[in-house]
Amino acid sequence: MAVFWAVNATACVPPVRFGPERQHTAWTAYLGTPRHDASAAESLARAPSPAWRTRVGRAIPGAPAIGETVIALGTSDRMAVLVGRDSGQVLWQQRLGGTIHGGPLLAGDRLYFATELSPDARVYALGMRTGDRIWSTRTGSIEAPLAVDGDRLYAATEGGMILGIATDHGRVQWRRQLSGAIRAAPIPTGAGLVVATTADTLYLLDPATGVVRGRIGTPGAVLATPAVDATHVYAATTDGRVLAVALPELAVTWSADAGGPVYGAPALVRDTLYVLSRAGRLTVIPVAGPDGAARWELGVISRAGPTPIAGGVLVAGVDGVVHCIDTGTGAVRWELRTDALLDVPPLVRDGQLVLVGERGEIRTYR
Repeated sequence: MAVFWAVNATACVPPVRFGPERQHTAWTAYLGTPRHDASAAESLARAPSPAWRTRVGRAIPGAPAIGETVIALGTSDRMAVLVGRDSGQVLWQQRLGGTIHGGPLLAGDRLYFATELSPDARVYALGMRTGDRIWSTRTGSIEAPLAVDGDRLYAATEGGMILGIATDHGRVQWRRQLSGAIRAAPIPTGAGLVVATTADTLYLLDPATGVVRGRIGTPGAVLATPAVDATHVYAATTDGRVLAVALPELAVTWSADAGGPVYGAPALVRDTLYVLSRAGRLTVIPVAGPDGAARWELGVISRAGPTPIAGGVLVAGVDGVVHCIDTGTGAVRWELRTDALLDVPPLVRDGQLVLVGERGEIRTYR
């Protein structure tokens, strides 16, 4: 059967359109929540059908931010883009000063973007309705996703600098130089700000001043943003270990084998942690009893983290295939084949599956 796609062309200059005044549900952490469980209560049809797809640039390196009616994205060709969720229509595009790698955040009536040093590294606050610049602040080159907590935004650079920035006017409130580059998003917690660096170190900072409260070495670098709950941070490393680190003391409660290097963010749903290695091992860990972990070899290559949904876990391979895995048996419940290059985890909101491809396409299914 021929599949119909609604395709929005963006090669020509689009007519002037506007986004909504605001979105009531915030997206202020990488993948939506500090646990990375934004899709956990969502259900999908056994064989989701294509809804629409839109090309917005050469590549979309980071995860999107999803509101009630919009999807925000950043592209490698320096474009901040807002798309309508119902149709995929591009509402506006704004060119920024550098490549956008870590994806945007969404809070109220504004969006936050960060750019790499190609050529101008900055953090931007843009208005939701038109994309007009509210403020921008010069920083070092940023590849890691941002984090917002109340009236403060946290940005981390490839040079190891972490910054606390006021969200109302964009002024830098503090800076702290750490050892190693930072690829994972900073994580605000009740115990402090958690920051992982490529120098195999996990830091805990005072969120108001940036003062280092503690640090702990990790077996390998943490490149993907850890998941957190009220008492622990759960980090996966390039040496193939999964760590539960207690807060605020930064003591390792347990360590588990991930089956190889991990480049995608783990996800925590209630009391269960989901981790996907690059070589395709899905590890499902009860955080209170890690000896009871289940491990499934899926035979996929993945740089994206797992996405738990109601009734399974979505796993995206770099070959463009999305698998829905039964976590009780490791069996594939269904699969969705695309011609995209998928480095970003699938996301689901209101029954809409959102896929972002390296070639600059966003696709949705229902």
